[in-house]
Amino acid sequence: MSGYTDSGPGGGPGGRGPGGGPGDRGPGEWHQPSPQPTPTPPPAPAPFDPSYIDPSQAFEGDQGASELFGQLNRAQWEDWKARFAPYVSKLADYATDPNAASDAATQAKSSVGLAFDTAQTVTDQGREKYGVALSPEQMEAQSRASKTGRSAAMASAGNEARISALDRQQAILAGGMGLSNIPNGVMKQ
Repeated sequence: MSGYTDSGPGGGPGGRGPGGGPGDRGPGEWHQPSPQPTPTPPPAPAPFDPSYIDPSQAFEGDQGASELFGQLNRAQWEDWKARFAPYVSKLADYATDPNAASDAATQAKSSVGLAFDTAQTVTDQGREKYGVALSPEQMEAQSRASKTGRSAAMASAGNEARISALDRQQAILAGGMGLSNIPNGVMKQ
């Protein structure tokens, strides 16, 4: 914009005809354009912030880029120690735990026992609801079948959990099971 206005003779904005006041500019009069606001840059991070690394220091001094590279490496190392090292430590503890297999087997047996207890309670409540009573011989036969099934299921679940825990430990030790492959429940045990 040149700052020069010419609205032509007569009235209207910028003319001196009817309706034009003393503050109006006439044809050919110069006016100063209004200044445009300049955008303000975002505030720089505080210099005492340890996580802030100024990339422009790569161009400072003889060893600016080397110092910057060193700062980046140290920052990455500190980040790894803070975020990932605790999980690696947990994995190492789990992989070398001599009780992991027996603990997994015990937990699996307990879960199967609870499942059988719940099933027996539901069956008993169903019979009571319909008013059905078992004879002593029927109760003994049902108890024997339930105990046999319970023992077999508990042994199977314990063995499977033990084998799984040992396989998981070996996979961690061999490096084939990183942090992304461990289910959440395993690390919370």
